[in-house]
Amino acid sequence: MKKKLMMSTVAMTVMLGFNTLAFADTINNNLDVQVINEEELNYNNGYVNAVNVNFRKGASINSDIYKLVQKNTSVTILGYEGDWTKVSIDDEVGYIYSTYVSEGEPTKESFNLENATPLEVKATAYAGDTITSTGTVPKAGYTIAVDPSVIPYGTRVYIPEFDKVFVAEDCGSAIKGNRIDIFMESEAKCNEWGVKNITIHILP
Repeated sequence: MKKKLMMSTVAMTVMLGFNTLAFADTINNNLDVQVINEEELNYNNGYVNAVNVNFRKGASINSDIYKLVQKNTSVTILGYEGDWTKVSIDDEVGYIYSTYVSEGEPTKESFNLENATPLEVKATAYAGDTITSTGTVPKAGYTIAVDPSVIPYGTRVYIPEFDKVFVAEDCGSAIKGNRIDIFMESEAKCNEWGVKNITIHILP
């Protein structure tokens, strides 16, 4: 009788031990989930580090493309799925291949104005879906149209009003002499800019 009682006691102790371990494991799993959720809520700032990057609806090259995004576009990093980074751009959530997304803030391009050539120009703006005269896709904050006889294609131009370096990639029938046309993201931005007489700096 004592043997049976002892065996029953041992069995109950073992079962209680397993249940305790299982309960502890459940708590740990719940804690892990809680930690993961907290990590997902800690959004990171980031930026696109390449030109003409696909911003997709899903984490796949077969997924539909929302739009192309340009280098140094700010993004909010929401998480990672395989080789893809889940990001938010202007409140739109999608995916960019992780190679093309960097954490932190983009660094400004370094240049020296000491060897630059100042040039007074009349500056207008343009927008729309088009291809430049050099065969590239124009990019806001990057592309300008020029008279190639004054500013050769490929020339890097610093425009103080934007504190950015632009590249001469395009031309137009009305862009003659000391005149440039700055590509912008919308007609509204172009209208806001209007026509301005500014001094640009031709970089060597």
